[in-house]
Amino acid sequence: MKRTVVFSMFLFVLSVGGYAGTSDERALVPVIDGGWWEVAGNPMNHKYATERQQPVDFAVWQAADGTWQLWSCIRHTKAGGENGKTRFFYGWEGKSLTDTNWKPLGIAMEADPSLGETPGGLQAPHVIKVGDTFHMFYGDYANICHATSKNGKNFKRIIQPNGKTGIFTEGPGCITRDPMLIRIDGLWYCYYTALPGGRGYGFCRTSPDLETWSHSCVVSYGGKVGSDRFQNECPHVVEVEPGLFYYFRNQFYGKQALNWVYRSDNPLNFGIDDDSKLVRSWRLAAPEIILYEGRYYIAALKDTLDGIKIARMKWVRLPELGKPVFDFDSVLDRKRWTLKSGNLASVFTNSKRSNFEAKSEYFIGTAEIGRGKFDDGRTGMIESLIFAIEKESYILLVSGGNDRRNAYVALIEAETGKQIARLTGKKDNAFEKVVVDCAASKGKRAFIRIVDQATTPWGHINFGGIYEDHLAPYNN
Repeated sequence: MKRTVVFSMFLFVLSVGGYAGTSDERALVPVIDGGWWEVAGNPMNHKYATERQQPVDFAVWQAADGTWQLWSCIRHTKAGGENGKTRFFYGWEGKSLTDTNWKPLGIAMEADPSLGETPGGLQAPHVIKVGDTFHMFYGDYANICHATSKNGKNFKRIIQPNGKTGIFTEGPGCITRDPMLIRIDGLWYCYYTALPGGRGYGFCRTSPDLETWSHSCVVSYGGKVGSDRFQNECPHVVEVEPGLFYYFRNQFYGKQALNWVYRSDNPLNFGIDDDSKLVRSWRLAAPEIILYEGRYYIAALKDTLDGIKIARMKWVRLPELGKPVFDFDSVLDRKRWTLKSGNLASVFTNSKRSNFEAKSEYFIGTAEIGRGKFDDGRTGMIESLIFAIEKESYILLVSGGNDRRNAYVALIEAETGKQIARLTGKKDNAFEKVVVDCAASKGKRAFIRIVDQATTPWGHINFGGIYEDHLAPYNN
């Protein structure tokens, strides 16, 4: 196959749930299919144990004898000494992927400073099988390293010509780590993360033989997730359909676990300050996708960070958005919105002057004055009729200026006046999907208020509608 390769919200807004930024009307979306089962706990039967330790980034694979192996990086231990880090690899073994409480095997690997590895610096193993050889790639807190095994249990490091194990790095202080490999059109793609300039990037290098590697390229960065140090971790890529790739990007661990999923037909571009490829987000951390006997499974960290869990997973085709609360292409529904004050040219517009990417012909744009023109000096307030909050979450389409005080969309409880959410744009007219948690207001009545009191450049707000959250039934 030939491919072309090119190198804050209001308190009650929940930035997880249903997103589908692809152009396809019904894209495949990953969802959990059933309950979770715990396979690994927080082992204390080792010489570096502490009360603070946590099993984090891990790998799951099937060994040559058919058993299932799990190696996790244990952090916040006594490993590494006073001048080192705190990490090493600990192993578990299960007879079946669906078994609970796999057998603890003890310390599986520690950093070897004589080979250039950072004391206590082992991070995020990943294992693939090529022919009859198992290949493990891992981080040593500075480099990506390589080890091999014939039985899939005992691994021997590959020492490079310089006498060290490091294959490549993004440079001193970048903490190059979290490798994951997938074979695409005869090349191995190694995805990993690093922190050049203190910002979190998703990188990729390719190799025909797992020995010689290309220069790196950035495949994921920024967007609504942000660009802070640890907001692009644990990359994991799956080719679900031929030529369509899903990139799992981790932002948070623990009780606030948050992972984002992107979809692209280019395995070297999942969005650089661009959310158009975003499919969904969900509350889980450091997922690894496993395809076994035609069925998908997903492994992830427990929210309590004291173990690792597995669940069945499936891919479902869902519309980009759920049912609209107001159909903006309906004359009747548009009449349910009123200009309460101000000198706005109209309540609704079908302007094409910018990249609005509206999901309906008509939308609300407070600066639109017709004939491809706009006026940021216009001000006003628009309100909807009252409607019932029937779902626990909704998706609102918002864009325009970034002025939370003077230009915003608010979802308000009718009886109490409480704001469920207040949303504003990002100085971009392309509509962004924002999932709003309405669980606390379910069963109550509400309305939407659109306020524009801004007269500076980008002094406008656009609203593309409120929709039921199409992913709500699948939120884990």
